[in-house]
Amino acid sequence: MKIVILTGAGVSAESGLGTFRDKDGLWTRVDLNEVATPEGFARDPARVHAFYNMRRKNARAAEPNAAHFALARLQARNPEPVVIVTQNVDRLHAAAGSDALHMHGRHDLARCTICDHRWKA
Repeated sequence: MKIVILTGAGVSAESGLGTFRDKDGLWTRVDLNEVATPEGFARDPARVHAFYNMRRKNARAAEPNAAHFALARLQARNPEPVVIVTQNVDRLHAAAGSDALHMHGRHDLARCTICDHRWKA
């Protein structure tokens, strides 16, 4: 039997990374439309870059927690494929030893919007 696991911001909350939509979530402090849309980027690219640079800095400082390590063990020990699909961009699954599919990309990679060049951020 194949196992597919979907994770989101909650799995990294224990590592000190904030969630988005709860009562103290990121979107209660920052306007989603200003930092997470093409229109917001067109209006103020410096603000968007500052926002994501802050998130990258926080993610680099975070360490995987028990949930990340448990999923890595499950993936490593299970004889059948265990697919981890994450909405997170923090790379904590990889730091714990998991191979995860990232639905929304990764903060540690950047792409030029003009020439499409990609590099480690």
